[in-house]
Amino acid sequence: MKIDFYTKSVLTIIAISLTVIALKIVTPTAYANQQKIQKVVICDPITDRCARVGTASKSGSEPANVLLTANYND
Repeated sequence: MKIDFYTKSVLTIIAISLTVIALKIVTPTAYANQQKIQKVVICDPITDRCARVGTASKSGSEPANVLLTANYND
């Protein structure tokens, strides 16, 4: 009985250790950098046209910074 319990315990510890090692390899480490601004560009993959930031306003209101995009209908 003691050998059976010992064997099961050792095999369980080995299985848990291998699982932990496998999960460390699968999940990449991500690093955040709070010192710099990350620029992101939104582009159309077919035409390579990109959105940009500009100003727009409705009649009677003050201009505001907005994301400018184009919408084409076929």
